[in-house]
Amino acid sequence: MTTSGAMRPSADSAAAALRTARAAESAARQSAHAVPAWFPATHGLLLAAAMSGFGLVREWPGREGWILAAALLCAGAFLAVTWRVQHASGAAPWFAGRERGTAWGACVLPLLPFAAGLVAALLWGTAGAFVGFGVVAGAVSWLRAGRARAGAREAS
Repeated sequence: MTTSGAMRPSADSAAAALRTARAAESAARQSAHAVPAWFPATHGLLLAAAMSGFGLVREWPGREGWILAAALLCAGAFLAVTWRVQHASGAAPWFAGRERGTAWGACVLPLLPFAAGLVAALLWGTAGAFVGFGVVAGAVSWLRAGRARAGAREAS
């Protein structure tokens, strides 16, 4: 102990703390590189295709089964791609890159798909709501995942 009563760390505990810090830094860099380049586009397009398919299923009589099957396949692929990237990176990439200090990134951008779905519902009914929501949600997902990936690459 020093004269102030504080404990002075030993060389072993300081070395252990340094190893822990280096391991944490290495894990953070590995996580940043784990988001593949194909993820933003694939994530956005699969979401748009699934939601649009669900909306258009009743619009083409006689082809409902094929459209529903394709929409379900896209939705399943969307979930599988999302799971794969989350599992590989250890964190959901779209939460990591929050836009701070802007109302656009924090408040307005997540509401755009709902607004587009509402406008499309007023113009074209339920099918329009699904298609409008799906296309805009896919575009927002692509944009945010791309920003998160770019931010992760800059941080590493």
